Amino acid sequence: MILFIFLMSFVPEDSNFHYLMDRQIGRYYPEWEVRFDSTRNGMRMNQGCLDLRNWFIDLELRYEARLADWLGLRYRNHYRGDYGDHKTDHFFEPFFPIRSVERLYLSVTTHYYKGENELGIGYFLGRDYVNCLETFIVAENFDRNFSLKESGSSHDVRTYRMWPIDWRGTLTKNWTGSRLNLKWELSIPYRLESTDNPVTYRETGSRRSFYGLFWKDLSRFRIGATADYRYLSTDLTDTTYHFRNIRAEILAEPMIGYRITDHWRPTLYLTFNRKSNRDSIFVENNVFAYYIDLEYRPTPLRNPDSGGVFVWHFGTQREYYADNRNQEYRERRLNLSLEYRFRNIWFNLHEAMEGDFPTPKYLHNHTYLQMTMKF
Repeated sequence: MILFIFLMSFVPEDSNFHYLMDRQIGRYYPEWEVRFDSTRNGMRMNQGCLDLRNWFIDLELRYEARLADWLGLRYRNHYRGDYGDHKTDHFFEPFFPIRSVERLYLSVTTHYYKGENELGIGYFLGRDYVNCLETFIVAENFDRNFSLKESGSSHDVRTYRMWPIDWRGTLTKNWTGSRLNLKWELSIPYRLESTDNPVTYRETGSRRSFYGLFWKDLSRFRIGATADYRYLSTDLTDTTYHFRNIRAEILAEPMIGYRITDHWRPTLYLTFNRKSNRDSIFVENNVFAYYIDLEYRPTPLRNPDSGGVFVWHFGTQREYYADNRNQEYRERRLNLSLEYRFRNIWFNLHEAMEGDFPTPKYLHNHTYLQMTMKF
């Protein structure tokens, strides 16, 4: 029992003393976000080293085609591998145009285990993904009960008495020198029970999340902020054992940049991350990190579809960690990255190096890669 409680309260990323700094560099630059929005058919990939055993991956693919005046089909794939966040979703989404700027969607998400399949309906407003509103009502795991109908009744066969229903949405707005992106997910509480009589296993839970990003160019300045909130609640009873777990996380990151010339732009990111895990043991982590990025463009900006553009980034990071278990540490890194934007393919290689000298053993710390493609 003690081991079970420890495993539930242990947060894997706590053993990675560079995790918040990894999140700072493991993201897309502002122009990359707009680039992916500007295409109906494209792919983007973000991946990098988490620790000696784990590799972060975030892959998104989108392709759509019109089959008739009244019917189209969109396919999306989202694969993500991170600490405590794993998903492999294949979205098959027939859509029905209402007007030139409106669509209705039927969404089917398939998985190897049929019990994890999803079914939903959606609404899309916008001429493209640059400026749009998209929202879905999704029934998660809708096929679970049917997939277990021949499994009999027992403690280990668990079916839904109340399905998890999600409301998901995305609002994207881009205008000259500015961007707003909002994402949210809210779920009603689900209830899962064993099929034996009397019931010996019962589980309820819910989750919600919100993500917001904004930046705007004001003359030579660029100001912006990112906010990320996640909440997960689980309550289960297994025979005579009862367990309740609540996890919450918030990330806030203001930023400010200044374009010195057409070639040079320094940007400062200030990132705060708080995570709490409440069950029989309460754990709270507070992490602060700053990231100074100096961007250098050897050649002035031009249409990347007409030729290649190199962009260099030089930077440094500093992280401060503290929790309620009296654990504290500080880390520093030096950063070097190179973007190459050539026609339909953009590529970025980011190398994070040890900044505390003498180094533990190697200068190399973590490497991240980003790529986006237009089909």
